[in-house]
Amino acid sequence: MYKNLYCIAIIVAAGNGKRMNSNINKQFLNISYKPVIAHTIQVFENINEIDEIIVVTKNNLLDYLKIEIVDKYNFTKVKKIVPGSYERQYSVFEGIKNIDNTNSIVLVHDGVRPFVKKENIVDTIISAYEYGSGVLGVRVKDTIKMSNNNNIIQSTLERGNLWSIQTPQTFRYDIIYNAHSEAIKNNFLGTDDSILVEKINIDVKIIEGDYNNIKITTNEDIVLAEHIFESNLKIKSKKNIDIYTDGACSGNPGKGGYGIVMIHNGLRKEFSEGFKKTTNNRMEILAVIKALEFLKEPCNVNIYSDSKYVIDAITKGWAKKWKLNNWKRNKNEMASNIDLWERILNLLEIHNTNFIWVKGHANNIENERCDYLAKKAIECSNLQCDKGYKE
Repeated sequence: MYKNLYCIAIIVAAGNGKRMNSNINKQFLNISYKPVIAHTIQVFENINEIDEIIVVTKNNLLDYLKIEIVDKYNFTKVKKIVPGSYERQYSVFEGIKNIDNTNSIVLVHDGVRPFVKKENIVDTIISAYEYGSGVLGVRVKDTIKMSNNNNIIQSTLERGNLWSIQTPQTFRYDIIYNAHSEAIKNNFLGTDDSILVEKINIDVKIIEGDYNNIKITTNEDIVLAEHIFESNLKIKSKKNIDIYTDGACSGNPGKGGYGIVMIHNGLRKEFSEGFKKTTNNRMEILAVIKALEFLKEPCNVNIYSDSKYVIDAITKGWAKKWKLNNWKRNKNEMASNIDLWERILNLLEIHNTNFIWVKGHANNIENERCDYLAKKAIECSNLQCDKGYKE
């Protein structure tokens, strides 16, 4: 809610992968093994000023988007998923027509722009509240020439007044609704929402955005997106944490436990937990998960473990490959501990991690301490149930 106006983000995800020569719709391609559209929705999900999200996608992808994106990543602000159309403009209007609260500010954003910044989004909301509109844009860096049909230069445009327009494009509900309604009535098809508002003679205010707010449309964009993602992760990570983990199991499968030692600025924290029936590998993975889940903000983390299973699965990319292959190790064999690998891969998107193998029982003080904690946890009377363990 912004000053008594409900804020609704319409995220348009009805495009395809034609320019990528891909069978996968571009919004479902992965950046760091998470779908582009999930990254995009997450930004708006985390902004307090956003009250509701409406996602527009293809009719045949409605169930998939709900199950594999909204439900899987627990996006609670997504209230509706509606079918789009063959043109982006018509898809946006479908989203607008599904708005219940007309006393609102409406943000229209491309589902394939996952790197939009929170502060830029909020700036467009403030602008829409004050002026009726606010669209993100960045100043053009290159010299722009106007040519004729024979590619002969006719003029050089003044670069200082040229902008490359991005999303979100944000408007008061009445403005964006009327603009789209008039466009339909006049059979006008525009390249973005702001041009429709211009057509009804309402000024549109540009808000300076960020050059990293790219629209992913080509294979080259995916490479750039991976680079931006990694750079953003390092920027967000402030604290430096050393984490030592170990798992133990009596019988394998049998009673099990994990031990964790966390060190930050000379301060130590230890914790452990025991389970009624599990495996050693599950305890090794769970130790890393529990340690990372304990962190309340993105951190730079060194993770020390004597488990080659865990270290190799992450550093050699095995876990990511299993996920991309629908959790198959090969044609005939499924990966083990899928529930835990899902959790750990999601956590690795939050923190900047470095996995380091240490030799077990080689007098590494912290590793030995973790081993002790894990074994003591097995002896506790209130052992937990490892719900993910299957016989």
